[in-house]
Amino acid sequence: MLTIKEYVNSCKNILEPYIEKYLTDLIKTRFFPDHNRSSYDREIAGLYGVFKEAGKGGKCIRGSLVKLGYEIALDCTAGDEILPACAAFEILQTAILAHDDVIDKSSLRRGKDSVWRAVIRRMEGAEDLDFNRCHYGISQAICLGDIGISLANRLIIESSFDADRKIKAMKTFLDIQLNTIDGEMLDVLMSDDKDYSDEGGVLQIANLKTAWYTVVGPLQLGAVLGGASPELLDSMRRFGIFLGTAFQLRDDVLGINAAETEIGKSNTSDIAEGKVTLLAHYAMKKASPAQLELLRRIYGSGTVSEADRLTICGIFNDTGAFAETEKKAAECFAEAAGIVSELTRNDVHASLLNQLIDMLAQRRS
Repeated sequence: MLTIKEYVNSCKNILEPYIEKYLTDLIKTRFFPDHNRSSYDREIAGLYGVFKEAGKGGKCIRGSLVKLGYEIALDCTAGDEILPACAAFEILQTAILAHDDVIDKSSLRRGKDSVWRAVIRRMEGAEDLDFNRCHYGISQAICLGDIGISLANRLIIESSFDADRKIKAMKTFLDIQLNTIDGEMLDVLMSDDKDYSDEGGVLQIANLKTAWYTVVGPLQLGAVLGGASPELLDSMRRFGIFLGTAFQLRDDVLGINAAETEIGKSNTSDIAEGKVTLLAHYAMKKASPAQLELLRRIYGSGTVSEADRLTICGIFNDTGAFAETEKKAAECFAEAAGIVSELTRNDVHASLLNQLIDMLAQRRS
């Protein structure tokens, strides 16, 4: 039977060249229709190229889930008509990550420069990172993220589905974007307030910021285009909330407890930012006075050394924060598994969903 890795890799092998061609053609059409363009047009085209490169190297899980949601709704194999929607979600993710790395002050993404840092690399004397150079890179990363969101929406509108399906899909897609942004805003707010006491708020961030754009959104977008019933969409929502929350909890653990070479991004940015996570909630709640003093000094300090990271990991381990977070994630994975039978009676689709749960539960990057 088809494995989830084979399914995702198959989608990735189709989606990556599709997105590459789409963005390459877009750049040529917008900036090189003749030979009389200014140097500024060429520079902006080059910045579009930074965005295009940033999208490479991902796993294509979200794009694959758009296709799977479509196939579940239709109970058959998808054709090329779903590719624009799959590509839209992958481009949306690149856009969100461009913004997220600005918010998190992270210079590393997918094992390479984040968008704002890649923009700076294009400049002469890029290693001299004074404020103005950093600000330029950040400003262009924000613009490129905005462009990515616009292009993602445009892909849905330009797809070959009938008008009614596209309108429903766009409403779904915009709801996904709004939920994700709401979650990001709540994350920024709670992190700025250093409010680690509200477990409900922490889980709401995981629900809005991660679950909706990682699992619920892709599945529902594909399903809406496949003509899914309200009941199926609701089951996908509940399944996705549990699985996406578990995904985020595992990501929080990996984000500080794994090597940067494994996860392809900074393993100190969450600590430096003072990110509000279930890990921090449990640790602050259970810490001894001495541990609490260290947490308050290091967590959210803005600058974190490897020794600081190991200190925080030690506290998270000793207070049981790692264990409690992993336990909560396991409970969410189990809840998601219990909903699979509501989503489909197709053995292949059910197997893929169950394998997806196992893959996310066991991931190391």
